[in-house]
Amino acid sequence: MRVVSFSVPAWFPPRGGEEVRGEVQLTEQESAVFLCLATGASNAELAGELQLSVSTVKFHVHNIRAKLGGISRLQACLLAALAREGTRPGGLSGGGAAAVPR
Repeated sequence: MRVVSFSVPAWFPPRGGEEVRGEVQLTEQESAVFLCLATGASNAELAGELQLSVSTVKFHVHNIRAKLGGISRLQACLLAALAREGTRPGGLSGGGAAAVPR
C-alpha cells in the first residue's frame, strides 16, 4: 500500500479544537477519493467515478475528514480543490499556500 502526504495550509481553520498541521498521511485510495472531493460530487457520484461501492467511499471520506482534524466535508472539498490546483502547472504551490501531494 502506497501512502501519500498532503500538507495542510497553516491558515486553514481547525474544527472542534483539533488542530492538524504539517503533513497528513493518506493511503493511495484515500488520496484518490480526496482529490475527487474537489468536484463537490456526492458519495454515489464519487463511487461511480472511482469504481468503488458507496460504502467504501463513505469509509474513505470519514477517514480523510478524521485525519484532517475532524473537518467538515465542505472543508475537505476546499482542501481537495487547493490540492488539485497545486498539481497543475501555474497553480498554487509552495509556502504552505495549498495542500500539495508529494
